[in-house]
Amino acid sequence: MLNKHQEQIWEGENLVRLRTILEFATLSAVLAFLPLMSTAIPAVHAYGNTALWQIGLSFNCNNPSFCGSMLGGFWGWVEFDSGGLGDATLTGCGHLTGPTSHGSSGADHFNVEITGWTIMPGSAGPLTFFVTSGTMTFTGTVPRGPPITVPISPTPLDTGFPAVPGHFSMASVLGFTPPPGVNFQIQVVQLTH
Repeated sequence: MLNKHQEQIWEGENLVRLRTILEFATLSAVLAFLPLMSTAIPAVHAYGNTALWQIGLSFNCNNPSFCGSMLGGFWGWVEFDSGGLGDATLTGCGHLTGPTSHGSSGADHFNVEITGWTIMPGSAGPLTFFVTSGTMTFTGTVPRGPPITVPISPTPLDTGFPAVPGHFSMASVLGFTPPPGVNFQIQVVQLTH
């Protein structure tokens, strides 16, 4: 015969065991159901079903002897869609104030609506993205006021982005290894649907 304390321990162990069995059964049911869900739920295309290319880029220049008064960087994302359309979002940030910085300290942002693009020989090699028409909207420290929208000019605009899937560095795109404090990276992805 068990005393009251031993009965509580026994009941507690049984409760823990029962809870563990229920958790395992629930997990097993969910795992068994997942393959069925993948056939019932359509794939999600985060970039839409017209996206053909996606480009991510990062440029940082924090070496005053190389960058002069243009310390800072810019980062962005570009999408080229079927039908010659696309868009981009880029942000830059200047880190230097003073008489030679020309008010470039702070963040600037611009959105690009691409209404025409093509691939042809350019600065990134025989397959380079060019924008042939579109608009850019600037916000931040440069307009110092409401957003400004302007047509992309001159066109065709050589983007400097290779139209080849892969990861590209300053050495592979511009042909030299940057000094410390300077980094340039481009990631190009060709999307399939």
